[in-house]
Amino acid sequence: MITKQYLRLILFDIDGTLITTDGIAKTAFAEAIEETFGTPTIAHAHDFAGKTDQQIYSEIVRGSNLPEELLSTHHDAVFSLFFRKLEERLGEENVTVLPGVRALLEALRDEEAATVALLTGNMLQGARIKLTPPGLLEFFSFGAFGNDAYYRHDLPEIAIARAYERTGATFKAKDIVIIGDTPHDIDCGRHLNVRSIGVATGGYSHESLAEARPDHLFEDLTETDRLLDAIFD
Repeated sequence: MITKQYLRLILFDIDGTLITTDGIAKTAFAEAIEETFGTPTIAHAHDFAGKTDQQIYSEIVRGSNLPEELLSTHHDAVFSLFFRKLEERLGEENVTVLPGVRALLEALRDEEAATVALLTGNMLQGARIKLTPPGLLEFFSFGAFGNDAYYRHDLPEIAIARAYERTGATFKAKDIVIIGDTPHDIDCGRHLNVRSIGVATGGYSHESLAEARPDHLFEDLTETDRLLDAIFD
């Protein structure tokens, strides 16, 4: 058992790190925008990786040369339709838990020094919908989400504040561990000197993630013991 001097706040990304929906979520988001605006957009070809849902929505609307004033007026309708599509389409049969995820989460749940949370560009409701079918939501009681900030790099401080509210512990620097599959995940906490763990289970190769200089880099999350060493070293 790790002693309390090694308290850690471990923040997990969702898409490409914990699970994959094999493009279903991206398609649903694109459709929600196009059906609400009533016109084709750049959504299907847009790069979603490592961004918040709010940022993605804004980039698609602006990149499709749609009227700027519709960004706010259509916002709630787009996300309401998106969440409805996710609920209709996502189930146990098409939300895949990535290798090693469940074993790592179970090991961390048994570790008193670990506070586990989400740090994701997904809106809170979208995160819940995605993590419910595979039974992963039970591992996460809080987090920082895409409705909390426009840019991912603003999310770590929100997660830290919420962790303090729940635990009374002040997490700083390498006490904070961000695990994700994109360079954005690796970079988002660099200004706080957090510990970053890259995992090449999303759309980025091991080589491209290495260029972002994470503290640790894994092909996947199957090596539970090595991952625990990386988290608590």
